[in-house]
Amino acid sequence: MYIVLEGIDGAGKSTQTQLLEQYLTKKGYNTKKIVEPTTSSIGKLIRQQLTNPESTNDINQQILTLLFAADRLTLKKEINEAKNTKEKIIISDRSFYSSICYQNNPTITPEWVRLVNQHAPRPDLTILLDLTEKEAIKRCDKEEVFENTDFLEKTRKNYLNLLKTEEHIEVIDATQTLQEIQEKIIKTINEKLGL
Repeated sequence: MYIVLEGIDGAGKSTQTQLLEQYLTKKGYNTKKIVEPTTSSIGKLIRQQLTNPESTNDINQQILTLLFAADRLTLKKEINEAKNTKEKIIISDRSFYSSICYQNNPTITPEWVRLVNQHAPRPDLTILLDLTEKEAIKRCDKEEVFENTDFLEKTRKNYLNLLKTEEHIEVIDATQTLQEIQEKIIKTINEKLGL
């Protein structure tokens, strides 16, 4: 299976991805955690751009969209192999949904993002950790240029709009305690795995 945790910056994706990997490993599953951007040479280039103030302009947003799509292809084989078995579970911190929601510059349409990501694997289950942009900004380290209230407000709206068009997305309130969020994620995963 290919399970993805999504949400705006500060939602707790990294922490919950780590906790979920630990839980599933204890249950006896062969698990692997991945993070977007990856540690590939493309992923490293993306990380450099995320701290560059110019990365929010039209052209650089388009370039970032293409770089993220290319970076995802480095994971394609491994994810597709996991999707064909219940013995292996890949848990990802982000997916192509992040590009749809974050590359929200007026020159970029969701349709174009989908087109350039047409070969990226689709998650079997996506858990959207949802919280307001005001709450999220309190949790951010503000190292990336996208960590500001206006941008995160647009991005959150884009995530919630996904619920109208996408399947297999479960929303969890990310303002709850760490343990409450973890328990709800585990309940959702167990239902999906038939446990």
